[in-house]
Amino acid sequence: MPELPDRPDLDQLRRQARELLRAAADGQPHAVARLRAVSDRVTLSVAQLALAREYGFPSWTALRTEAERRRRLVETGRWSFGGATAIETAAGTLTLGALVSGPDQATLAAWLLPTEQTRALMEQAPVDQLNAALLMLTAEHQTPGFDDLTITDDRDTNYILRLAYLTIPFELSGQVTRLDLRLLPAPARECAWLELRNRDGATTRLWPAKRSTARVGVPTPVSGSPAERELSQQAMSVIDIYLSWTDEDVLRQYCAAAIAKVAEVRGRLDTASELPDQLIRLCAALCEQQPTDGLPPAWSGMLDAARRTDGPDLHLDIAAALPPIADTEVQADVLISEPDSWRLHLRARPGWWLYSADRRQKWTVLSVRAEDNLGGMYLGSFGGSSSGRDDYEDVAVRFLPRLDPLARTVKLIFSGTDEQVSLDLRLEPAARP
Repeated sequence: MPELPDRPDLDQLRRQARELLRAAADGQPHAVARLRAVSDRVTLSVAQLALAREYGFPSWTALRTEAERRRRLVETGRWSFGGATAIETAAGTLTLGALVSGPDQATLAAWLLPTEQTRALMEQAPVDQLNAALLMLTAEHQTPGFDDLTITDDRDTNYILRLAYLTIPFELSGQVTRLDLRLLPAPARECAWLELRNRDGATTRLWPAKRSTARVGVPTPVSGSPAERELSQQAMSVIDIYLSWTDEDVLRQYCAAAIAKVAEVRGRLDTASELPDQLIRLCAALCEQQPTDGLPPAWSGMLDAARRTDGPDLHLDIAAALPPIADTEVQADVLISEPDSWRLHLRARPGWWLYSADRRQKWTVLSVRAEDNLGGMYLGSFGGSSSGRDDYEDVAVRFLPRLDPLARTVKLIFSGTDEQVSLDLRLEPAARP
């Protein structure tokens, strides 16, 4: 069965139906057989139905609707720029990460090594006022010390940077801190480059991302019984805490909850299932420093990858619409890998969260994990969100451990309660002029 492209061309699908009809009318055996699989008539509507069925849709209308939905999502999606080097500013050395842009907003990840003046200002500000203190650095544009940067593109558009969020508070030692910056206005998708120039004449450029080769799968049932999925989720939660936290007390709390879950569901499992003992061994390995023998390779592989020093530097545009899962439409926009982490920027409609009746508890409507071509496994967790256009929620999914620099492809797996769908991507670094 052929797969519908992630960026389908409806005109091309219409041409395929007309070509199939002409071939069948000419008596070509293969074309005749394709039409007879759905009807004995030789008409355009039958050719369209045959084509739709071959793509896995019950009717031409269903195929056309899905093609239009995917195309609409792609055209209103987000895009990215990256590849810039560090540049000196009045506030300190600014190291630029990836810029993720949409029609209305562009966010730039950056790291700042502050000057003595900036550090002194930060040390005097209470933690809850650090953002305001940064905004006070310059009054003219309300930017955090970056008004000395001239930012232009190949179309002679002028831009400014403004602080959006101080992700990690300054340490008293003045170490590097993470900033989320807004680039105003949002750059067009067609920009060939964005250049930042300081007062000394030094420059660096952000380059557009390369479009990744993407292949969207079809929805399939989630494997395993509900009890097995519960224990697997407990294991993933424990490993996620191990990879992202250094507090042993928190890890022990999660392990205690996992072992309690083993006792709760053991009676609902097949007696041959190894999951209960594997989960207990996992907790013993992490909390008591016992050997990891007997763990599933995917689990031990993630634990071993925690010692990986850095990941590849990638920023890839995806623009792939997934089939709806759990009544949720997902558009995968951008994948970004940096030395210390990697993440996926996506949009979800009607949203990424489900809420309890009293609105006091919430959980993600979909879980996300990833696998690479070398057998590595990665855990996805919520990395932030904001309201987007057309009733979509803009979501960042953070993955652990770091991406393997030797991986050439990655499969992202989006799972609901009953169904899951995969998205295969090639990991290709962007070429630089």
